[in-house]
Amino acid sequence: MQGTSWAFAVWVSGTMTDARSPEQPGETLLTAVEPLSANPRSLRYRAIAIWLLGFAALAGAATWGYMRYRAPSSEPIAVPLHTVERSTVELTVTSGGTLALGGQQTLKSPQNEATVEQVLVEVRTLVEAGQPLLILRDRSNEREVRSQQVEIQKIQLDLNRNQEKVTEVEQRVAAAIEQYQESQELAAQGFISEDEVREDENDLDRVRSELKDAQLTVIKSELDLKTAAETLDLLEQQFNDRVITSPIEGVVLEVQVSAGEAIATDKSLLTLGDPTQEIVNLQLSTLDAAKVSLNQPARIRAIGPDAQDFDGRVVALAPQALSASNGGGSSQEGQARVTAQVKLDSASQALIPGSFVSVDIITEQQKDVLVVPPEAIQRDQGEPFVWIRNQRGNATQQPIELGLQGLDLVAVTEGLNVGDQIALVPPTMTVTPGMPLSDSPAFPIPEEFDQ
Repeated sequence: MQGTSWAFAVWVSGTMTDARSPEQPGETLLTAVEPLSANPRSLRYRAIAIWLLGFAALAGAATWGYMRYRAPSSEPIAVPLHTVERSTVELTVTSGGTLALGGQQTLKSPQNEATVEQVLVEVRTLVEAGQPLLILRDRSNEREVRSQQVEIQKIQLDLNRNQEKVTEVEQRVAAAIEQYQESQELAAQGFISEDEVREDENDLDRVRSELKDAQLTVIKSELDLKTAAETLDLLEQQFNDRVITSPIEGVVLEVQVSAGEAIATDKSLLTLGDPTQEIVNLQLSTLDAAKVSLNQPARIRAIGPDAQDFDGRVVALAPQALSASNGGGSSQEGQARVTAQVKLDSASQALIPGSFVSVDIITEQQKDVLVVPPEAIQRDQGEPFVWIRNQRGNATQQPIELGLQGLDLVAVTEGLNVGDQIALVPPTMTVTPGMPLSDSPAFPIPEEFDQ
């Protein structure tokens, strides 16, 4: 631009030199010292020359300023850079719940006003199904069992006596039948009267009636014996209930009674569960529950730093929401909640039953896709783009097509390649095409800490 201005000045000087006054041929115009009474034609040439010189100077300054504005800065702008790579993008529902073992349950006393006679296990004891856990003692139940046993013995004796009586009456019936038959034969031969025959017939009827009564007494005794035996079975079952056995194979988590302690019906005795299964009980909001379905994958972790993730799946989801007032458990500000369960794929051997854990239920997922951080995406009239640092280290605006948009990562379906370096431009910074870029930490470390 400076060369152009110089050439233009030479052209103007030549023009002024060729402008001659008619009165003084060959004399060069001197605009700076020409008297006011100069020839009008000379004054016109001077004005044109001055105007052209001013326009040339203004055009040169404008061109120089524009070229300086468009020229790349010699010092690059420091912005955090991110290398494009393939990863997984997820949409999740995050909740928290209490960890429990599979089949976890609290056993309760089946008896009223019993006493703990003996505790056979302690916390962390591994037990098998059917293994005795503790023994209860109920004095009144023991007395009832013994009393019923005596009652059965009495009924059995009565039954035996009644059966013997039936046998005796049956013999008498047989004898009465034989006597009646003989009387009929003798009456037919004329040896006895008809009155004697009728008397033997009446004796036979009377003995037969006694036999029926004796048989009914035996039946009644048998029914009494059966009823007494059923009552004894019930009492013995109650007596056997004093031995509390394990319903599952598992581990004892808590023992809530001690030997010699008096307990009532439904008193909690101990808690146990299956350590090979771990389940998280959740209370989801209705908005989150609408996104969740059975068998969706999930990640479970303890609350705290450097917590390990464990994989699991949704195994239960209530069909309706319940509030705290109608049995839905605890809720925030009375909002209805949906009960759900997530089961770990395998036992963690690290999470503690009863502890509060965090659960991420994965509702949507795209694997092995190009991803960028959400803060790298900018928009131009609604169209997404990112700033790329090209091979020369300068900024290039690159339009992109977005896929699944997660909380931490966004999938890019078109516009980027693995290894591209994109700039994470903060909102307070302006980047223009061609601007040199250099990498800087997303969160610069103060000098006093970087020593």
